[in-house]
Amino acid sequence: VADPHRTARFTCAAVLAAPAGPGDRLTVTRIERSMEGRLLGEPRGEGGFGYDPVFVPVQEDAPGGAGRTTAQMNPAEKNAISHRGRALRALAPVLAALLVPSSPNAGSIAR
Repeated sequence: VADPHRTARFTCAAVLAAPAGPGDRLTVTRIERSMEGRLLGEPRGEGGFGYDPVFVPVQEDAPGGAGRTTAQMNPAEKNAISHRGRALRALAPVLAALLVPSSPNAGSIAR
């Protein structure tokens, strides 16, 4: 497949189903985040797993980007842009509101 057509998107859907209160029906919160980029023909880098050595995120292809694969990034850099990290960070305030009812997000569960 020619380079212009070697695009990829990895998506994470994080779902939390919990009662809004005692005896209430379940409130379902679904957060979806994606990471887009392109696939290389040859692997580069030693870190990560799975597709990491052949996946270059769009941020790395943008002007000023270094063209690194996710396997060439350190864990903090990869987690900052990863579809899983972004989805779970977006879901964290909802979970916190359920665990700590006095938190600022209590009662405002995003759907």
